[in-house]
Order: sequence, then structure tokens, then C-alpha cells
Amino acid sequence: MVGKLKQLFMLLCVACLTGCLQQDDVEYIFTGKEWHLAGFYQTADWDNPNMGTPLNDYNSHTDIAAYNLLLLTDGTAVVTLPQGCQMRALWEADGHSKVRSFKLSQWKVVTGNPDKLTDKYGRQMYEQLLNVSYYQGDANYIRLFDDSKKYFMQFGDRAKFNP
Repeated sequence: MVGKLKQLFMLLCVACLTGCLQQDDVEYIFTGKEWHLAGFYQTADWDNPNMGTPLNDYNSHTDIAAYNLLLLTDGTAVVTLPQGCQMRALWEADGHSKVRSFKLSQWKVVTGNPDKLTDKYGRQMYEQLLNVSYYQGDANYIRLFDDSKKYFMQFGDRAKFNP
């Protein structure tokens, strides 16, 4: 009986340690698909963004060709917005800490002019991407948060959207 209790204790210890050592596989989460904007949200609880409140009436099926984010394994991000606007940036994410940091930097306009966007959701997406600091998610969805962790954009796999 004592031997069985020791084995059970050891299994519980291993399970606890494994849970504590979890880290995100950033490449698996972010790359290999094009992300499509699903919505803009506000949350009072960073640890439970499922309680997020939509900030506007954005419909993710309105324009499947725009509102997209492609993150490549070489660290390049391609952002496609309405009105023929496309930009590139460098992206990096830290999946090894509990912080889950994410940032886009060194922006370059490929086509169009993001400062002249008249599409309110395209403009909002662009402005929020400039200020992204944190992420949550997995290979099915990602949430990109601002520095306050109160506002986020949620993205889903573009291939799963049916306009």
C-alpha cells in the first residue's frame, strides 16, 4: 500500500511540474495560416477574455479579402486592410514566459496609404496593431491585446470563414 501511495505521489508531482513548465510553441500558434479579424473587444479580466464585450458592429464576413494578418516563419508580418492597403512589419512573440508578449515593428507600406483609410474597421485594426503588446490563443484563434490588457482584437483562421 505504501508503495502505491509513493507511486501516486510521484505521478502527481510530475503532472504538477509539467503543468508549470508549459510554454507556447509560438511558431505553431502563429504561422502556417492567414489570420482574419473576427472582432474588436474590451475586457475587464485579462485572465478571462471570453467575457469580452464587442466594441462595435464589425462583421467578420463582410470582406474576407481584407482585415487579414499573415505571420511568416522568417519574422515577417503581412497586414492586408481594405482599400488596397497592404503593409509589412517584423513580428516577435515570447511564448516562454507568463507575460506572452507580442509586438510588431519596422512597418513598411507596400501598397495604399494606411493614414488615408476611410474604412473605420480597417483604420481601427491598423491603429490597434501599432499598439499590440500581448497575446493569448492557440492554433485556432489569437487575441492581440494592447498594453493595458483591456482591449483586444480576436483573429481566426481565414480558411474557416465562410462569407
